Amino acid sequence: MLVFRVLTLFVPLAIPSLADFTHHVVLKDDVFFLSWKFDNETITFETQVRTTGYIGLGFSPNGGMTGADIVIGWVKDGTAYLKDCYATAMQMPSIDKSQDVELISGSENSTFTTLRFKRRLDTCDSKDNKITQSTMRFIWAYHDSDPLTQTDFLYHGNVNRGAKSMFLLDPADNPVNTVTIPNDAYTLEFLNNKVQVPSTSDTTYWCSGFTLPSFSNVHHMIKAEPIVQNGNAALVRHFIVYACNHQFNFTDHANYSNDCTGRGNMPPDLELCQQMLMAWAVGGEVQVYPENVGFPFGGEGDPTFILLETHYDNPALRNDYVDSSGVRFTLIPRRRQYDAGIMDVGVMVSRNHVIPPYYDEFYSWGQCSDCMESGLENVPLGINVFAAVLHAHLAGTAIYLRHFRGGVEFPYLAYDENYDFNYQEYRYFKEPKKIMPNDDLVTHCKYRSSDRTYVTWGGLGTKEEMCLAFIIYYPRVNLTNCISVPLQSELIKIAPELTSSSDDNGYSVIIQAPSQYAGRRFHDVMENLVNWQDGKARDRFQALEMNSTRMQICTGTNGYRHRNLIQKLQISAPYKIPQASCPDTLVSIGSISFADKPVYVTMATILCTLFSPLLKM
Repeated sequence: MLVFRVLTLFVPLAIPSLADFTHHVVLKDDVFFLSWKFDNETITFETQVRTTGYIGLGFSPNGGMTGADIVIGWVKDGTAYLKDCYATAMQMPSIDKSQDVELISGSENSTFTTLRFKRRLDTCDSKDNKITQSTMRFIWAYHDSDPLTQTDFLYHGNVNRGAKSMFLLDPADNPVNTVTIPNDAYTLEFLNNKVQVPSTSDTTYWCSGFTLPSFSNVHHMIKAEPIVQNGNAALVRHFIVYACNHQFNFTDHANYSNDCTGRGNMPPDLELCQQMLMAWAVGGEVQVYPENVGFPFGGEGDPTFILLETHYDNPALRNDYVDSSGVRFTLIPRRRQYDAGIMDVGVMVSRNHVIPPYYDEFYSWGQCSDCMESGLENVPLGINVFAAVLHAHLAGTAIYLRHFRGGVEFPYLAYDENYDFNYQEYRYFKEPKKIMPNDDLVTHCKYRSSDRTYVTWGGLGTKEEMCLAFIIYYPRVNLTNCISVPLQSELIKIAPELTSSSDDNGYSVIIQAPSQYAGRRFHDVMENLVNWQDGKARDRFQALEMNSTRMQICTGTNGYRHRNLIQKLQISAPYKIPQASCPDTLVSIGSISFADKPVYVTMATILCTLFSPLLKM
């Protein structure tokens, strides 16, 4: 349902008044309210929960109890209590010997319990999870009664609990707080049409298609915001708006509205809508463009159809949810100084992107090098990136958008070391980040396939994989994507006993010998002729993936397309994420077998050797 109207003020969902906090979220409608603020070292929380019992709030590596760092607090007889706890399994949390959470205040009335507390972002306690710019997975719970003792907590049950992913450390000075909307602005609303949310699954993705109106000239979108139906704040987890830039019969899909979980049943025309125009998740901000920038509609190559994807979270499997939530775009009937552009950087979506099974950690990367130079040739002062969203599918666990100049790495444009497929949102930067024509961009993804017994291929479905970063920048240039992918002629070396012929500079191969395998294709070899349970074979393949020659493909809005082979980027000075000064600490992201001996590596080591052999072959 598309709604066109004169600009009206957006009234956010009502939450308790907490003027001194910068961020707010509703964890359960009319029950659990969370607010927070932070500085460079500490973060302060306030929970307001409709209970006179205890409250639990935790940070989990995976959204469950195991490995979670949990704060439990309550008010009894006018005295507030707070305990720093941790969980090693799905059981009552243990009290942490190091109490690293400071109780500031606590109170209760006949309805609500309110607790305010703070902690350091990095407590240097192994039982506490660091709070970083990555996705943080909250777990929360409450009980109607106080604990029996200060160490004996009654089980909260299956209803009074939940989990949500959020970016805790997004900047508080988002432009939405200071933006001035011009008098001639108007809005377009794209709303789901009374979706009966399925009660057969706790997770549903719903897609709705919309044909954009005709524009007499170029109009600029200057703001995008969520519209969450009253009473459905806990149901709606995220919106993603995809721009459809390819040609197809829009009228066939103008009223498209269907369950698109997994995208397996989506019409092929709509499955190709992949450019993220907007991404919002619970707890996120309204998206506002810089005052001299707008996203264009109505010009050549601009979107004429969009696809709205809504993620519903229905853990109670309620059958009475009907939803008409959606998004609102604010536009002006003219151009600002600069057109914004969207560019995707990373791994080409194809079957040359291979993620074998049985890996605790597997790394892929997509490089954008000389295409950047040709794409930015008309802007010698470079482009200004002001937002980015990172994208993988269900096997993805971490993504880094890396920025190089002359082999020297700048701080990451964006990164997420706790990537959650169900929580994707554009991250808006405090200041635009400059990309020059000779710079290199690399999207580097980490996956976990230890729970899979089959090869995962690059593809559009959620059980397939992607490794992309979408950046919004200005001024717009004739470059919509800059992607690369390994050559099959390089990856086939995992099976050295096979002889193959290749075409398109090695992009694809056909097996020639031995004769019993003649004519077989690359995907057949990967799925049936490699023993992925062999740890040494997995190590060899990871080295091939990291160091192989790649095909780079670049495309532009006017049909521009360029393909060439590129070699691994030579890095002279990798970036290292600053760490807190903790005694005897080593930031490890796992181990990689070297021969028969496990070698533990730090994040800096992994990122430094991204384009170097992981082992002697």
